[in-house]
Amino acid sequence: MIKTPEYKARVFGAHLVLIVFLAFVIYPLAYLVSVSFRTGHTLVDTIIPSNPTLEHWYLAFEQPYVGMNPQKKDLDGIESVTFNNALGDVTFTADGQWTLTAAPRVEAEYFPLRSYLSIGFLDRVGRVVASTEPVHLVLDTADRADRYSDDVVFIAADGQASGQLTIPDTPAGAERTTVQYGNAYVAKPTFPVLSWLMNTIKVASISAILILLLSTTSAYAFGRLPFKGKGPMLKSLLVIQMFPNTLFLVALYLLFDKLGGFVDFLALNTHSALIIGYMGGLALNIFMVIGYFDTIDPAMEESAAIDGATPFQTFYKILLPLSVPILAVVFILAFIGFVNEFPLASVIISDLDKMTLAVGAQQYIQDQSQLWGDFAAAAVLSGVPITIVFLIAQRFLVGGLTSGGVKG
Repeated sequence: MIKTPEYKARVFGAHLVLIVFLAFVIYPLAYLVSVSFRTGHTLVDTIIPSNPTLEHWYLAFEQPYVGMNPQKKDLDGIESVTFNNALGDVTFTADGQWTLTAAPRVEAEYFPLRSYLSIGFLDRVGRVVASTEPVHLVLDTADRADRYSDDVVFIAADGQASGQLTIPDTPAGAERTTVQYGNAYVAKPTFPVLSWLMNTIKVASISAILILLLSTTSAYAFGRLPFKGKGPMLKSLLVIQMFPNTLFLVALYLLFDKLGGFVDFLALNTHSALIIGYMGGLALNIFMVIGYFDTIDPAMEESAAIDGATPFQTFYKILLPLSVPILAVVFILAFIGFVNEFPLASVIISDLDKMTLAVGAQQYIQDQSQLWGDFAAAAVLSGVPITIVFLIAQRFLVGGLTSGGVKG
């Protein structure tokens, strides 16, 4: 086949469109991952974090994180400066002599605490022009002193250390001389992110399984069994499905509020009530399964019926094995939808430890505190169960399982 210039141009154009499309899809995710590895909660940085940290991921996995914030004190025109860098009280004199008296502000379970001291020169806008080699400090319990090398100044929790920093001549372009130090801190998890993740997996899995069970049986009844009123019922389902789910939030809230007085597992603030509420989105899946059932030749079911099979036996021994691709699609779409669902879960669930991840992650973004780094880590974590389910079920998504099922 001779490839004309027009053909090559079309192929090139198609590849270019796909590349641009992938960039639009991948960039937001890459930026979200980048935010989860940035120091602090800034949204303004390069796609590769300039000062990466695992703090947000430690907190997402409900583990405390011992970190260090860079701090500085001006030295120009003063005899001495005193500050506290979480290890203890530090006195620094104009000739470079420093003394640290240990007075840690955190419990020993978070030791070791690390810090440093160095001389930094800043320009008139506060940017570092030059700095000396830092002196590394570590505070730990006395029985661990032998774990540290000689290039680290070790201080026990009740000890003292001192030393000398050489203050070089002010380099060109520098306006200020500072002593720079590391201020150790301990960040503790404030929200039960792993509990939210487990709640999400539990609710999404049970809901998706129930959706799969109800949609397949309903689709079989509507698609294969004759009964009175089938047409109007299907049309009613289609009309109801056209209304946004948010229109039913008030009704569902009042319904579960009343039912909870009689049946405990249907009360507000329970996962079972949320799962029952999710069953309302069944109609679209029923139509999907009916459409797939219509592609399967009824002759196989008729043959089974002739051999004495009941309608139920025909359903689960003939129809279901041939419908694995659509079953996988229904389960995956339902699971993804329930993992990401927010409106109904935010109305039904109010206790912090019972929230799903989509609802709980909103706790990071409040008017008085916007913890974008922690939010990004939790958001990325929510994609893990979706990815796992998709990787497990993707082999069932290949069509053509019914080919050859009917002899020609």
